[in-house]
Amino acid sequence: MSHLDTTLSDTLAHYAIQFEDCSHTGCSLSAEETFRFVKQLKAMRRLARSMEEEVAIHRITEQRNAQRSMLDHEAGRKLGQLVADPEGKIVRPDFTGGRR
Repeated sequence: MSHLDTTLSDTLAHYAIQFEDCSHTGCSLSAEETFRFVKQLKAMRRLARSMEEEVAIHRITEQRNAQRSMLDHEAGRKLGQLVADPEGKIVRPDFTGGRR
C-alpha cells in the first residue's frame, strides 16, 4: 500500500477498493506496511482539514460580501432619502466650499 494520489478522494477510493478486495480474499499488513498506511492516513487527514478550512473561509467571505452588498444598498437608499427634497427637487451637497 504505497499509494498517495494528488487528490484526497482518489486516494480514499484507492484504499476502499483495496480493502474491499481484502474482505473477499483476506489479506494482512506487515508492520512496515501498517506504519506507511498510518502515515498516509495522517497526511490525508491534514489535507482534509486544510480543505475544510479553505471552504469555511470562502463561505465566510461570501456571507460578508452578501451582507456588505445589502448594507451598501440600504445606505444608498437612506442617502437618497436624505438628499431628496420633499418637493421633488434634488439637493446636491457642495463639498467644494463654494469654489469651482
